[in-house]
Amino acid sequence: MHQETAHFTHYGSQNPSTIPTLLPTYPEFHGGSTQWWPVSGDHVFLYRLNPVRFEYFDRFMGNWRDVEVLDVGCGGGYVCEFLARRGAVVSGTDIMAEAIQEARAHAAQENLKIEYHPCTAERLPLNDHTVDAVTCVDVLEHVSNKAQTLSEIHRVLKPGGWIFFDTFNKTFWSKFLILWLGERLIRFMARGTHYWPYFIRPDDLRLLLEESGFRSVEFAGIELARKARGKSGPPFTISPNGHTAVIYFGAARKPIC
Repeated sequence: MHQETAHFTHYGSQNPSTIPTLLPTYPEFHGGSTQWWPVSGDHVFLYRLNPVRFEYFDRFMGNWRDVEVLDVGCGGGYVCEFLARRGAVVSGTDIMAEAIQEARAHAAQENLKIEYHPCTAERLPLNDHTVDAVTCVDVLEHVSNKAQTLSEIHRVLKPGGWIFFDTFNKTFWSKFLILWLGERLIRFMARGTHYWPYFIRPDDLRLLLEESGFRSVEFAGIELARKARGKSGPPFTISPNGHTAVIYFGAARKPIC
């Protein structure tokens, strides 16, 4: 296992209750009231997305071994552990101190060397040009100041580094499937988890990424139908040529010079 991770500075030890990065009326995220390990309930949806999202991300970063990765909004460490098992040198940050504590405990239990720090997505505790890649999954739809978040991610990336993300489109279908079916009818997500005004269309996100200095912006959609039919097997099918109406993946690169 790798012995070195990204170099963190000290200004990331902030009190989550004083930071308006996430929606203030979001108790599940702020309070850390749900359990991340073992994976159950609402978190099954997040956990089962990993193989699918990385089927897409791997197109840009085929070999993760020795790649220095920061996972922004890491929660209980699902992406961090997934990458650590693939040989990446991983660090994670999250606004929820309770989630960070649980992520640390589970990583230690699994003998995985992952460095975790509580902080906001708008002020990352890393020096400039520190990591090769940043993952930011299931995060942007919870962040109010997306421009600042993307600028921070751009700052900590090395030249030529990649940001990989997924988020919800701002469409009728995303509102219907996520807010109504997901949170109220089928309830595979806790009610109040998502806030419609924070959803973002791909074209709007592309503009923010480019304004933050990123280039080579790409998007891909996924198929949601398979999740509703059963819990076994891959939960989603990637559709790289469309189907971005609900959830979409993306990648963008920081120019080398």
